[in-house]
Amino acid sequence: MQVPAPKTEITSRKPFADYIGREYRVVGSVSALAWNDFPDKDKLLSISLMSPPLVRNRYVSYSKPLKPGQTVRIVSAWRSLTLDGFIYKYGVRLPGAGLPEEIATTMKVNAHGVPDLLFTSQSRSRPVEAQHRSTHIGNVSA
Repeated sequence: MQVPAPKTEITSRKPFADYIGREYRVVGSVSALAWNDFPDKDKLLSISLMSPPLVRNRYVSYSKPLKPGQTVRIVSAWRSLTLDGFIYKYGVRLPGAGLPEEIATTMKVNAHGVPDLLFTSQSRSRPVEAQHRSTHIGNVSA
């Protein structure tokens, strides 16, 4: 449950700023969930990337599985206050995924800026000093 507190953009703060502009690739089971403004299920509020088990309730208009290899580009970072503490998310773009571009799409991130265990960097988008490291995190690879 979220407390009605404003989101704070943290795109320029370390360590989150280090991830902005990076691209990741899906290699496992990841879906995009479209959240609606119930009872108006046609009015989408946001889209979030999740791995199973997925949420299924009246606030989810649809769930679209992402194809392995789908590119995910980090474009911003956000922090929200909830009853359990802060939640960190990256704003992302998914070129060619067939999701509405005008709806904010996010993926969770930990407090150290590391993306959720669904993605790893593609070598062409990593900073030069990191291009020789190959990282595998969960369901995604470089």
